[in-house]
Amino acid sequence: MTMLRWISVVAVVALLGACGAPAKGPNPETSSQPGRLFPNWPTLLNDFRFHWSAEPGIDVTTGPAMIVRAYLESYSVGQDTFDAENVYPGFNRATPENEPREGNYKFQLVNVRPMGSPFTATPKDAVPRFGYEALHFLELTAVGNGYRAIVCSGAYAEFVASRTRPGKFISVDINDKTGQPYARGSSGVLVNQVELTQHDPRVGPNPPAPQTVPQSGPLPAPDQDVFGNWFITGAGDAFWGPKNDPKSFRHDLEERCEAAMPLPAAERITMMTGFKDQPPPHGEAIPGWPAKNQ
Repeated sequence: MTMLRWISVVAVVALLGACGAPAKGPNPETSSQPGRLFPNWPTLLNDFRFHWSAEPGIDVTTGPAMIVRAYLESYSVGQDTFDAENVYPGFNRATPENEPREGNYKFQLVNVRPMGSPFTATPKDAVPRFGYEALHFLELTAVGNGYRAIVCSGAYAEFVASRTRPGKFISVDINDKTGQPYARGSSGVLVNQVELTQHDPRVGPNPPAPQTVPQSGPLPAPDQDVFGNWFITGAGDAFWGPKNDPKSFRHDLEERCEAAMPLPAAERITMMTGFKDQPPPHGEAIPGWPAKNQ
């Protein structure tokens, strides 16, 4: 979603084919079975999970916060596997098609769905992901006939196998040639902004009923459509507004996210920098998604 994530993805793609086969991933118990382990969860992500936290008063298992959670997770799954078919059930109904990057376009309308222009990678270029993405729900505010969300995400614990040093692993926010962050001074924290509503006619005439049961459980992804009649009207990173407006960049959000993440900056930098023998353990999905029969 963010510019830093875009740079990281482009760099990984550029290295594909430049070196030999990547390091073989760790083999925890959850990876002992071949193929897909969970519904709607690509095999490339068998050793990867999402870990959520939130400011007081924000519940990521219910209401609009849960929809934002489902949207951001789904977006990352599609983007990280280079495959828009891997999004969660209902994602395409709940989002508009990306608008073209032409003229004075608005940042929040050109990448609402993953794999937007000028992205050219294909699913065969994707590599396994390891560790976890830490997401912290910073703010949920009522605006107009919907809500505006600000979510901080951490790439510091999301790893891939190094292409330049066989047997090693690197954070997706790290240059695989130097072992240092792509952006000088980065601690792997990114900004996401999302706006959504239940009153957009583009959602269609017969959407599923909104979820009333808190969405938490053992699965890393929902095995059913959780979007209901919600619709994402805009989504982006620290840039929001017209391309030619200097006020479209929200530097203050970057600073707030740096301060809000549960893991201190020094620990984030230590975790993400350099070439590691093993990626961080992915643990369980937090809060995870319920199985259909729960």
